[in-house]
Amino acid sequence: MGWRVLAHNRRPMPKCFENWTVLPHGPLEKLSANLWRVEGTLPDGKTKRVMTIARMKDGRLVIHNAIALEPALQAEIEAFGTPACIVVPNGFHRQDAKIYKDRYPSASVYTPAKARKKVEKIVSVTGDYEAAPKDDTVRLVHLEGCNGSEGALEVKSDDGVTVVFNDTICNLPKRTGLVGFFLAPTGQMSVPRFSRWLLVKDKDAFARHVNSWAKPDLARIIVSHGKMVTERPADTLMSVTAAL
Repeated sequence: MGWRVLAHNRRPMPKCFENWTVLPHGPLEKLSANLWRVEGTLPDGKTKRVMTIARMKDGRLVIHNAIALEPALQAEIEAFGTPACIVVPNGFHRQDAKIYKDRYPSASVYTPAKARKKVEKIVSVTGDYEAAPKDDTVRLVHLEGCNGSEGALEVKSDDGVTVVFNDTICNLPKRTGLVGFFLAPTGQMSVPRFSRWLLVKDKDAFARHVNSWAKPDLARIIVSHGKMVTERPADTLMSVTAAL
């Protein structure tokens, strides 16, 4: 996401890489047998982004919000499974989409229905979330109330369910100034102001869908921007939607 939000409610499109470009990133976090996470940094050196990798039962990998990694870690991903599904979670998260598709030409690209036009300016799209491969452990869904502009990745592991959100729910550190205004409330997991304006069109439908994951088996919440939540994740989701 480009965090330089303009006053007229539009964000500039981030630069999309043409060649394999590795920016600073952390280690691969191996959360469960079928779920990995890694946090990286955007070119501004400050904004964080998260890639989530889920492995289906047949060994195919669903790569949500792709981030190019250094050779050793990229090789670990390839040993983990077959990169088969590159998920571009909205039109502002296209930065590494082309270079991933170039590296894994047999992989398919999926994006929320409303984001397809923007994503296809960078890389050929196979289909929207409804067409994406799934099994009883990994699935992509459009989020209700967002008119096809955003979705979520659901992963079922031995320790419970993980839900991965993109820009509809963030968990950013405290920010001030104009950026802080558009991202408010920061310093907590929330639906940022710009998401309430631009993405969530029906708050009641969105809240019902998000709250459907607020169950005892919810193990963690992963977001594309900010810290993962593992402590009382169901209560956290309920508090996020209650604040809408």
